[in-house]
Amino acid sequence: MVGLCSVIGAGSLPDAMANAIGWDDAEASITYRDDRFELRASLHTLLAGEQPAVAGEDVLIWVWGDVYGYGSEGNYAPRNGPPDGSAAFCARLYELFGMRFVEGLNGNFALVVYDQATKELSLVTDRFATRPLYYARPTEETLLVSSQSQSLVSHPDLDPEFELPYLYEYLELRRVFGVETPIKGVRQLPPGSIVSIDLDDLEMTTETYWSPSHDPIDKPFSYFRDRFTETIQQVFEEWTDDDLSYGLLLSGGSDSRLALGAIDQPVTAFHNADWMSREAKTAKRSAQATGNTFELLERDPEYDAQLLDCAPPLSNFSGWFDQAYFLGFHEEIAEEVDVLVSGLYADMLLGGGPLETRTLSLNSLGNLTLPIAQSIDSIDEYVSAQVNEAVEPLPYFSGIDDQSLSSIIRSNIHADDEGVVSHGVRYDSLRDLALYGSFYPIGADTDAIFSESLAHMRPYRTPFLDNRIVDLQQRIPVKYFLRRNFVNEAITEIEPTLAEIPHAHTGVPVKYHFPIDYLGKNIHGFWWKHIADDDVPEPHLDHTPWPNRTELIRTQSFTTETLRTHESTLAALPFLDLEGAWECYQDHLDGADNTPILYSLLTLLKTNVTDAVYTANDDTNTDANPDSVIEPSSTTPEG
Repeated sequence: MVGLCSVIGAGSLPDAMANAIGWDDAEASITYRDDRFELRASLHTLLAGEQPAVAGEDVLIWVWGDVYGYGSEGNYAPRNGPPDGSAAFCARLYELFGMRFVEGLNGNFALVVYDQATKELSLVTDRFATRPLYYARPTEETLLVSSQSQSLVSHPDLDPEFELPYLYEYLELRRVFGVETPIKGVRQLPPGSIVSIDLDDLEMTTETYWSPSHDPIDKPFSYFRDRFTETIQQVFEEWTDDDLSYGLLLSGGSDSRLALGAIDQPVTAFHNADWMSREAKTAKRSAQATGNTFELLERDPEYDAQLLDCAPPLSNFSGWFDQAYFLGFHEEIAEEVDVLVSGLYADMLLGGGPLETRTLSLNSLGNLTLPIAQSIDSIDEYVSAQVNEAVEPLPYFSGIDDQSLSSIIRSNIHADDEGVVSHGVRYDSLRDLALYGSFYPIGADTDAIFSESLAHMRPYRTPFLDNRIVDLQQRIPVKYFLRRNFVNEAITEIEPTLAEIPHAHTGVPVKYHFPIDYLGKNIHGFWWKHIADDDVPEPHLDHTPWPNRTELIRTQSFTTETLRTHESTLAALPFLDLEGAWECYQDHLDGADNTPILYSLLTLLKTNVTDAVYTANDDTNTDANPDSVIEPSSTTPEG
């Protein structure tokens, strides 16, 4: 694992905090300490370089992550030189522009800038806080910072407790909005911001230097398509190095296929699956069509149970344990490649992913999604869209009286003259909240643990979060997100051979324009769902890259084992209900679909912070009798 942690002010940094950000001996370890500030970092050796870098005589700079370049539009300049040069690059920019230099940085990073002369420490997040930092103020004299939110409770001055409304958000929606966390007293530093700390009194001042603002211009689709195609190729041309080896997480869809076509280096295409499904076959065909190596990372029957053991301690409460999909293959990937690349966030930025679209019910045949955005004209409509699939009340949660999920979310959003503030993050408008609130910051995304786990395994990049792609996206009219396909058209232009291969989900070659793609997607969807004889080896397997979670719960024993192991926790913590947890599981075995709330509960039970909260509560909760709870019937899968 990579990241950083710090104690600012009084006290020293506990080993438990530092150990929580380390992965293995192959990483570079960095330590700094003076009388008011202690920092430890664990960084990928490829990126670490000599840190801190020194600007002038008195300013020290540390970088966790990777800086790609500086500037915008026609004034953009990539960072040349070795991969480990980010800190030195930032130091040179600081000497030229002072702290304003961070406004022009392009990359995935968190910075620590220490001005020893003025005794001011600045913590900087990139535009989307892709390398998140969390903080807590356990005493007036001490400020704690860490890239792992759970590690903060290992400090002796921070009492481990949960903030129940935000815990409820996580259990229902597998995320917490904005900068809030379910850990009491712990918040995330805001995205696109400089947080300055006076080391004398620990006063914190926050300046947001960037926030997303959708401001479309009136241009034809071809204008945006051509600029996108040109830019994505430029990004890969600057990113790649002949001396490094690259691994691409390749699906059977379009986003990673575009990366496969645009990257100008040989790659190892990794596909994670339980069997050679339709998705896996499509990914293999794409890799072979470009002369690249295809490697199937085949999960065994115990893979998800193993993820349940190793992934929750990494969680910042944004996603489920199994969404650290590749974590179980860390050693294999690290041995083969230097850098990982994915196509993540293309759908969020260019495919209208965050937008609620209209649907047409076809009764027993299912629903037809229409390429028309639903209007969001009020905060209440926005909240309603966020909770439309929630299961209330949670059968195993009893910590909040007379509060619904809607009321919790609504109470954390308000409008003012400058825009809308949701859970501590400001957006210029309600439309910007709807467009960007699910991934600005990245920690508010429902599967952020996926990209976070990749960043721990190897230096990791996703081209769609490059500043230039984001800047272009903000100028594109919404209609083009829903009724055109930037990624497919870029594939057709860059690598026509890949455009001939059908999309694994739609069955339609990606070379076709939107109307044909849209019709084909729905026709093939109905065909595969209602007509095609397309058997799978096991009930929990299908033709997507990931298992069918609903069936996996019914056929694997990890849910039973986890609930049994944590019965004392469920009984002791006053906001959890042991009997309700077993009933929730039994209802699922009997045919209900409680998958989302069960996966959230399993993740929660296996986190380090839950262990700490349980230990803190154990002596004061001795009346529970777990033996009196009836477990599910014999339909429960046994290990």
